[in-house]
Amino acid sequence: MDPALSRLVVDPSCAQLDSATACVPDRALYYKLVSQWGFALAPSAAYEARTTGLTGFQISLLGAFTAIDSGADYWRRGTRGGAASAATGAESIDAAGFSQNPDPDGWLQLYSLEVRKGFGFGVEAAGSLGIMPNTSLVAWGADLRVAPLEGLRHGAWRFLPDASLGVGLRRATGMSDLDLGVLALDARISEPLVGPSGFIVTPWLGYQFTRTDAESSWVDLTPARDALAECGYVGPNVPGTPQVSGSELAGGGEGGSAVPPAAAAFDGRPVCRNGSASDFANGVSFGEADVLRHRVLVGLSYRRELLRLGAELITDLVHPDDAQSSTGVATALRCDSSASECRSSPRQWTLVLQVGAAF
Repeated sequence: MDPALSRLVVDPSCAQLDSATACVPDRALYYKLVSQWGFALAPSAAYEARTTGLTGFQISLLGAFTAIDSGADYWRRGTRGGAASAATGAESIDAAGFSQNPDPDGWLQLYSLEVRKGFGFGVEAAGSLGIMPNTSLVAWGADLRVAPLEGLRHGAWRFLPDASLGVGLRRATGMSDLDLGVLALDARISEPLVGPSGFIVTPWLGYQFTRTDAESSWVDLTPARDALAECGYVGPNVPGTPQVSGSELAGGGEGGSAVPPAAAAFDGRPVCRNGSASDFANGVSFGEADVLRHRVLVGLSYRRELLRLGAELITDLVHPDDAQSSTGVATALRCDSSASECRSSPRQWTLVLQVGAAF
Protein backbone atom coordinates (compact mmCIF):
# COMPACT_ATOMS: atom_id res chain seq x y z
CA MET A 1 0.00 0.00 0.00
CA ASP A 2 3.00 2.37 -0.26
CA PRO A 3 2.37 5.34 -2.57
CA ALA A 4 3.40 4.95 -6.22
CA LEU A 5 3.07 8.50 -7.49
CA SER A 6 4.74 7.69 -10.81
CA ARG A 7 1.47 6.07 -11.95
CA LEU A 8 -0.65 9.18 -11.35
CA VAL A 9 -0.58 10.62 -14.87
CA VAL A 10 -3.35 11.99 -17.07
CA ASP A 11 -2.53 9.76 -20.06
CA PRO A 12 -0.93 6.43 -19.01
CA SER A 13 0.16 5.73 -22.61
CA CYS A 14 2.97 8.26 -22.15
CA ALA A 15 4.83 5.63 -20.12
CA GLN A 16 5.11 3.25 -23.06
CA LEU A 17 8.57 2.71 -24.53
CA ASP A 18 9.63 5.28 -27.14
CA SER A 19 6.51 7.38 -26.59
CA ALA A 20 7.06 10.96 -27.74
CA THR A 21 4.21 12.22 -25.54
CA ALA A 22 5.35 13.94 -22.35
CA CYS A 23 3.66 12.66 -19.19
CA VAL A 24 1.38 15.11 -17.39
CA PRO A 25 0.96 14.49 -13.64
CA ASP A 26 -2.64 14.01 -12.51
CA ARG A 27 -2.74 16.32 -9.52
CA ALA A 28 -6.45 15.69 -8.92
CA LEU A 29 -5.66 12.03 -8.11
CA TYR A 30 -2.70 13.20 -6.02
CA TYR A 31 -4.88 15.44 -3.84
CA LYS A 32 -7.47 12.68 -3.35
CA LEU A 33 -4.79 10.20 -2.31
CA VAL A 34 -3.15 12.66 0.09
CA SER A 35 -6.49 13.55 1.65
CA GLN A 36 -7.28 9.95 2.57
CA TRP A 37 -3.73 9.25 3.76
CA GLY A 38 -3.96 12.29 6.02
CA PHE A 39 -7.24 11.14 7.55
CA ALA A 40 -5.63 7.84 8.57
CA LEU A 41 -2.52 9.52 10.01
CA ALA A 42 -4.29 12.27 11.99
CA PRO A 43 -4.21 12.14 15.83
CA SER A 44 -6.87 9.70 17.01
CA ALA A 45 -6.14 8.86 20.67
CA ALA A 46 -9.26 7.70 22.53
CA TYR A 47 -9.27 9.93 25.62
CA GLU A 48 -11.86 11.96 27.46
CA ALA A 49 -11.64 15.68 28.28
CA ARG A 50 -10.28 15.11 31.80
CA THR A 51 -6.47 14.87 31.96
CA THR A 52 -4.41 12.37 33.94
CA GLY A 53 -3.76 14.99 36.65
CA LEU A 54 -0.63 16.28 38.39
CA THR A 55 0.72 12.85 39.34
CA GLY A 56 -1.03 10.94 36.57
CA PHE A 57 0.70 8.77 34.00
CA GLN A 58 -0.78 6.54 31.31
CA ILE A 59 0.66 4.12 28.77
CA SER A 60 -1.54 2.63 26.05
CA LEU A 61 -1.63 0.56 22.89
CA LEU A 62 -3.93 1.86 20.16
CA GLY A 63 -5.28 0.38 16.96
CA ALA A 64 -6.82 2.82 14.46
CA PHE A 65 -8.71 1.35 11.49
CA THR A 66 -9.51 3.85 8.73
CA ALA A 67 -11.83 3.08 5.83
CA ILE A 68 -10.62 4.25 2.42
CA ASP A 69 -12.18 4.45 -1.03
CA SER A 70 -10.16 1.39 -2.10
CA GLY A 71 -12.04 0.88 -5.38
CA ALA A 72 -11.14 4.35 -6.60
CA ASP A 73 -8.63 4.91 -9.39
CA TYR A 74 -6.23 6.86 -7.16
CA TRP A 75 -5.80 3.88 -4.80
CA ARG A 76 -5.42 1.31 -7.59
CA ARG A 77 -2.95 3.38 -9.57
CA GLY A 78 -1.45 5.26 -6.65
CA THR A 79 -0.24 2.29 -4.56
CA ARG A 80 2.39 -0.30 -5.39
CA GLY A 81 0.66 -3.61 -4.63
CA GLY A 82 2.40 -6.69 -3.27
CA ALA A 83 5.03 -8.86 -4.92
CA ALA A 84 2.35 -11.43 -5.77
CA SER A 85 0.15 -8.88 -7.53
CA ALA A 86 3.10 -7.62 -9.57
CA ALA A 87 3.46 -11.11 -11.06
CA THR A 88 -0.19 -11.55 -12.02
CA GLY A 89 0.25 -10.18 -15.51
CA ALA A 90 -3.03 -8.92 -16.92
CA GLU A 91 -4.56 -8.56 -13.44
CA SER A 92 -2.09 -5.78 -12.56
CA ILE A 93 -2.34 -3.95 -15.91
CA ASP A 94 -5.19 -1.59 -16.74
CA ALA A 95 -6.83 -1.09 -20.15
CA ALA A 96 -4.21 1.48 -21.15
CA GLY A 97 -1.38 -0.90 -20.35
CA PHE A 98 -0.46 0.87 -17.11
CA SER A 99 0.58 -1.00 -13.98
CA GLN A 100 -1.73 -0.80 -10.97
CA ASN A 101 -2.55 -2.41 -7.64
CA PRO A 102 -5.32 -4.93 -8.40
CA ASP A 103 -6.50 -5.34 -4.81
CA PRO A 104 -5.90 -2.36 -2.47
CA ASP A 105 -6.69 -2.92 1.19
CA GLY A 106 -10.15 -1.81 2.29
CA TRP A 107 -8.72 0.15 5.22
CA LEU A 108 -5.46 1.46 6.63
CA GLN A 109 -4.37 0.12 10.02
CA LEU A 110 -2.20 2.17 12.36
CA TYR A 111 -0.90 0.58 15.59
CA SER A 112 0.68 2.95 18.10
CA LEU A 113 2.28 3.08 21.52
CA GLU A 114 1.26 6.21 23.42
CA VAL A 115 2.45 7.74 26.68
CA ARG A 116 0.49 10.52 28.43
CA LYS A 117 1.61 12.60 31.43
CA GLY A 118 -0.23 15.26 33.43
CA PHE A 119 1.50 18.37 34.81
CA GLY A 120 -1.19 19.97 36.91
CA PHE A 121 -3.30 23.05 36.19
CA GLY A 122 -5.19 20.97 33.63
CA VAL A 123 -2.13 20.56 31.36
CA GLU A 124 -1.21 17.23 29.76
CA ALA A 125 1.38 16.17 27.17
CA ALA A 126 1.64 12.97 25.16
CA GLY A 127 3.95 11.27 22.70
CA SER A 128 3.24 8.42 20.28
CA LEU A 129 5.07 6.08 17.92
CA GLY A 130 3.27 3.81 15.45
CA ILE A 131 3.56 1.58 12.41
CA MET A 132 1.17 0.86 9.53
CA PRO A 133 1.10 -2.76 8.28
CA ASN A 134 1.43 -3.38 4.52
CA THR A 135 3.32 -0.08 4.18
CA SER A 136 6.75 1.29 5.02
CA LEU A 137 5.16 4.05 7.10
CA VAL A 138 6.38 4.85 10.60
CA ALA A 139 4.34 7.53 12.40
CA TRP A 140 5.46 9.65 15.31
CA GLY A 141 3.93 12.64 17.02
CA ALA A 142 3.09 14.62 20.12
CA ASP A 143 0.01 16.15 21.72
CA LEU A 144 -0.53 19.01 24.16
CA ARG A 145 -3.84 19.90 25.73
CA VAL A 146 -5.35 21.88 28.57
CA ALA A 147 -8.58 21.31 30.54
CA PRO A 148 -9.43 24.83 31.80
CA LEU A 149 -12.27 23.71 34.09
CA GLU A 150 -10.42 20.83 35.71
CA GLY A 151 -10.60 20.94 39.51
CA LEU A 152 -13.56 23.34 39.63
CA ARG A 153 -16.08 21.26 41.57
CA HIS A 154 -17.76 23.81 43.82
CA GLY A 155 -20.89 25.86 43.37
CA ALA A 156 -22.29 26.07 39.84
CA TRP A 157 -19.04 24.70 38.37
CA ARG A 158 -19.91 21.20 39.52
CA PHE A 159 -22.77 21.03 37.00
CA LEU A 160 -20.51 21.66 34.01
CA PRO A 161 -18.93 18.77 32.08
CA ASP A 162 -15.18 18.39 31.72
CA ALA A 163 -13.80 20.26 28.73
CA SER A 164 -10.42 20.36 27.02
CA LEU A 165 -8.64 22.05 24.12
CA GLY A 166 -5.74 20.33 22.41
CA VAL A 167 -3.22 20.44 19.59
CA GLY A 168 -1.55 17.40 18.03
CA LEU A 169 1.04 16.72 15.36
CA ARG A 170 1.73 13.52 13.42
CA ARG A 171 4.52 12.94 10.91
CA ALA A 172 5.09 9.96 8.63
CA THR A 173 8.49 8.68 7.58
CA GLY A 174 9.51 5.73 5.41
CA MET A 175 7.55 6.60 2.25
CA SER A 176 10.04 7.41 -0.50
CA ASP A 177 7.58 9.26 -2.74
CA LEU A 178 5.78 11.34 -0.13
CA ASP A 179 6.50 13.53 2.89
CA LEU A 180 3.34 13.63 4.99
CA GLY A 181 2.28 15.40 8.18
CA VAL A 182 -0.97 16.31 9.95
CA LEU A 183 -1.66 19.14 12.39
CA ALA A 184 -4.86 18.83 14.45
CA LEU A 185 -6.78 21.12 16.79
CA ASP A 186 -9.56 19.63 18.88
CA ALA A 187 -12.11 20.40 21.57
CA ARG A 188 -13.83 17.79 23.77
CA ILE A 189 -16.44 17.55 26.49
CA SER A 190 -17.01 14.53 28.71
CA GLU A 191 -18.73 13.46 31.91
CA PRO A 192 -17.50 10.56 34.12
CA LEU A 193 -20.11 8.11 35.43
CA VAL A 194 -19.04 6.18 38.52
CA GLY A 195 -20.37 2.64 38.93
CA PRO A 196 -21.37 1.08 42.25
CA SER A 197 -18.32 -1.22 42.32
CA GLY A 198 -15.82 1.57 41.65
CA PHE A 199 -15.40 1.46 37.88
CA ILE A 200 -15.72 4.66 35.84
CA VAL A 201 -17.37 4.93 32.44
CA THR A 202 -16.82 8.20 30.58
CA PRO A 203 -18.55 9.12 27.30
CA TRP A 204 -17.25 12.08 25.32
CA LEU A 205 -18.01 14.18 22.27
CA GLY A 206 -15.52 16.28 20.36
CA TYR A 207 -14.66 18.25 17.25
CA GLN A 208 -11.32 18.12 15.44
CA PHE A 209 -9.90 20.32 12.68
CA THR A 210 -7.03 18.77 10.72
CA ARG A 211 -4.63 20.15 8.15
CA THR A 212 -2.73 17.60 6.08
CA ASP A 213 0.54 18.91 4.68
CA ALA A 214 2.06 16.74 1.94
CA GLU A 215 4.93 17.22 -0.46
CA SER A 216 6.08 14.77 -3.09
CA SER A 217 9.68 14.00 -3.90
CA TRP A 218 11.01 14.23 -7.46
CA VAL A 219 9.17 11.44 -9.29
CA ASP A 220 10.11 9.67 -12.52
CA LEU A 221 6.79 9.24 -14.32
CA THR A 222 8.29 6.63 -16.68
CA PRO A 223 10.37 4.34 -14.42
CA ALA A 224 10.37 1.54 -17.02
CA ARG A 225 12.06 3.73 -19.63
CA ASP A 226 15.76 4.59 -19.86
CA ALA A 227 16.10 8.17 -21.08
CA LEU A 228 19.86 7.85 -21.60
CA ALA A 229 19.51 4.78 -23.80
CA GLU A 230 16.59 6.20 -25.80
CA CYS A 231 18.54 9.26 -26.92
CA GLY A 232 22.06 7.82 -27.06
CA TYR A 233 23.17 10.32 -24.43
CA VAL A 234 26.45 12.12 -25.15
CA GLY A 235 26.49 14.66 -22.33
CA PRO A 236 25.09 18.04 -21.28
CA ASN A 237 25.06 20.91 -23.72
CA VAL A 238 28.09 22.71 -22.26
CA PRO A 239 31.55 23.61 -23.58
CA GLY A 240 33.60 20.46 -23.98
CA THR A 241 30.76 18.18 -25.05
CA PRO A 242 31.71 16.32 -28.26
CA GLN A 243 30.34 17.84 -31.43
CA VAL A 244 27.66 15.40 -32.62
CA SER A 245 26.27 16.02 -36.06
CA GLY A 246 22.47 15.96 -35.99
CA SER A 247 22.41 15.82 -32.22
CA GLU A 248 19.13 16.36 -30.41
CA LEU A 249 18.65 18.67 -27.47
CA ALA A 250 15.92 17.80 -24.97
CA GLY A 251 12.86 19.96 -25.32
CA GLY A 252 12.84 20.69 -29.04
CA GLY A 253 10.01 19.03 -30.95
CA GLU A 254 9.68 15.28 -30.74
CA GLY A 255 13.29 14.61 -29.85
CA GLY A 256 14.78 18.07 -29.45
CA SER A 257 16.55 20.35 -31.85
CA ALA A 258 18.68 18.74 -34.54
CA VAL A 259 21.32 21.42 -34.03
CA PRO A 260 24.91 20.60 -33.05
CA PRO A 261 25.93 21.96 -29.63
CA ALA A 262 28.39 24.39 -31.23
CA ALA A 263 25.52 26.14 -33.03
CA ALA A 264 23.21 26.37 -30.03
CA ALA A 265 23.41 28.21 -26.73
CA PHE A 266 25.14 26.28 -23.97
CA ASP A 267 22.09 25.64 -21.78
CA GLY A 268 23.01 22.31 -20.14
CA ARG A 269 20.25 20.29 -21.82
CA PRO A 270 21.00 16.67 -22.77
CA VAL A 271 22.74 16.10 -26.10
CA CYS A 272 21.68 12.92 -27.91
CA ARG A 273 23.56 10.97 -30.54
CA ASN A 274 20.36 9.45 -31.93
CA GLY A 275 16.78 8.76 -30.92
CA SER A 276 14.49 10.93 -28.79
CA ALA A 277 15.26 13.08 -25.74
CA SER A 278 11.59 13.39 -24.77
CA ASP A 279 11.83 11.10 -21.76
CA PHE A 280 14.09 13.58 -19.97
CA ALA A 281 10.98 15.75 -19.47
CA ASN A 282 9.11 13.03 -17.60
CA GLY A 283 10.49 13.77 -14.14
CA VAL A 284 8.29 16.01 -11.99
CA SER A 285 7.31 16.91 -8.46
CA PHE A 286 3.61 16.87 -7.63
CA GLY A 287 4.30 19.78 -5.30
CA GLU A 288 2.75 20.65 -1.97
CA ALA A 289 -0.81 19.77 -1.00
CA ASP A 290 -2.66 21.29 1.96
CA VAL A 291 -5.95 19.54 2.68
CA LEU A 292 -8.36 20.50 5.46
CA ARG A 293 -10.85 18.23 7.23
CA HIS A 294 -13.54 18.78 9.87
CA ARG A 295 -14.08 15.69 12.03
CA VAL A 296 -16.46 14.71 14.82
CA LEU A 297 -15.29 12.44 17.65
CA VAL A 298 -17.56 10.16 19.69
CA GLY A 299 -16.01 7.90 22.31
CA LEU A 300 -16.37 5.90 25.50
CA SER A 301 -13.77 4.84 28.07
CA TYR A 302 -13.84 2.34 30.92
CA ARG A 303 -11.49 2.46 33.90
CA ARG A 304 -11.16 0.13 36.84
CA GLU A 305 -8.12 0.52 39.05
CA LEU A 306 -5.11 0.45 36.67
CA LEU A 307 -6.97 -0.92 33.65
CA ARG A 308 -8.20 1.51 31.07
CA LEU A 309 -10.14 0.64 27.89
CA GLY A 310 -11.31 3.08 25.27
CA ALA A 311 -13.12 3.19 21.93
CA GLU A 312 -13.69 6.11 19.60
CA LEU A 313 -15.42 6.66 16.28
CA ILE A 314 -14.17 9.50 14.08
CA THR A 315 -15.90 10.65 10.92
CA ASP A 316 -16.07 13.69 8.64
CA LEU A 317 -18.45 16.40 9.74
CA VAL A 318 -18.80 17.58 6.12
CA HIS A 319 -17.63 16.20 2.79
CA PRO A 320 -13.88 16.82 2.38
CA ASP A 321 -14.32 19.06 -0.66
CA ASP A 322 -16.70 21.28 1.33
CA ALA A 323 -14.07 21.73 4.06
CA GLN A 324 -11.48 23.42 1.84
CA SER A 325 -10.63 27.11 1.93
CA SER A 326 -8.98 26.85 -1.50
CA THR A 327 -11.22 26.53 -4.55
CA GLY A 328 -8.47 24.68 -6.42
CA VAL A 329 -8.12 22.02 -3.71
CA ALA A 330 -11.91 21.64 -3.45
CA THR A 331 -12.13 21.14 -7.23
CA ALA A 332 -9.30 18.59 -7.18
CA LEU A 333 -11.07 16.57 -4.48
CA ARG A 334 -14.42 16.76 -6.24
CA CYS A 335 -13.53 16.39 -9.93
CA ASP A 336 -11.23 14.52 -12.28
CA SER A 337 -8.20 16.16 -13.92
CA SER A 338 -10.29 17.67 -16.73
CA ALA A 339 -13.01 18.86 -14.30
CA SER A 340 -15.59 17.17 -16.52
CA GLU A 341 -16.80 14.56 -14.00
CA CYS A 342 -17.50 15.88 -10.52
CA ARG A 343 -19.05 14.40 -7.37
CA SER A 344 -18.72 15.04 -3.66
CA SER A 345 -15.64 13.35 -2.25
CA PRO A 346 -16.58 10.51 0.12
CA ARG A 347 -16.54 10.87 3.88
CA GLN A 348 -14.19 8.60 5.81
CA TRP A 349 -14.34 7.06 9.24
CA THR A 350 -11.84 5.69 11.73
CA LEU A 351 -12.49 3.24 14.55
CA VAL A 352 -9.98 3.50 17.40
CA LEU A 353 -9.55 0.81 20.06
CA GLN A 354 -7.30 1.40 23.04
CA VAL A 355 -6.06 -0.63 26.00
CA GLY A 356 -3.71 0.69 28.63
CA ALA A 357 -2.73 1.21 32.22
CA ALA A 358 -3.29 4.44 34.17
CA PHE A 359 -1.21 5.19 37.27
